[in-house]
Amino acid sequence: MTLPADIEQIFFDTLSGDKTALEFEQWLYADKRLETILNSDDYLDLISYGYKTDNAKYGLFRLLEKHIDKRQLETRRIRKLLTKSLNRNKELPEILMTFYDLYCKGYNFFDSLGLGYGLRVEVPGINNYEETWDDLNEVEQATLLNSFYPDLETEINKVISWLDTGKVILTGIKDEYNHFEYIDKRTELEKQPTGYNY
Repeated sequence: MTLPADIEQIFFDTLSGDKTALEFEQWLYADKRLETILNSDDYLDLISYGYKTDNAKYGLFRLLEKHIDKRQLETRRIRKLLTKSLNRNKELPEILMTFYDLYCKGYNFFDSLGLGYGLRVEVPGINNYEETWDDLNEVEQATLLNSFYPDLETEINKVISWLDTGKVILTGIKDEYNHFEYIDKRTELEKQPTGYNY
């Protein structure tokens, strides 16, 4: 079963947090197409779901994920993070720390972004481990972030190009250690870390 593109987008938006569970519920009752697209049990699960509970999004995710290509969902999630990081706004430090987390959780192709930038934001005093990002004042935070450019943009665009060209293919699957799995078609030269600036 393939969802129409506009419905698939609504599922993706809900799974990525761009739409709330309540917004999904409103859409579900306004657009009756799912009734004819999904099997009756899956449709019943959605229309009878408790959207107003405190943790509604978690159960809803399980109901929606089975209708979405996990590879596409994961690729969209990672591309969204990469694209947002190019905006260079107040979310950047958190996104860079997420890159480090992604590297630690199995996405080794995030080595330059994660270790070169994310870890540096996570532990700015990396040589003596004395500081956290929150320990820095605004001027120190800005100075640190500014020191990453223009190399950071180059590294972000490199990872985006690997996703776009199929050199890195995300599977949306985790291994028994809860690490992300992916298919790596990069050359040995492309696998060499770059962008470390400390």
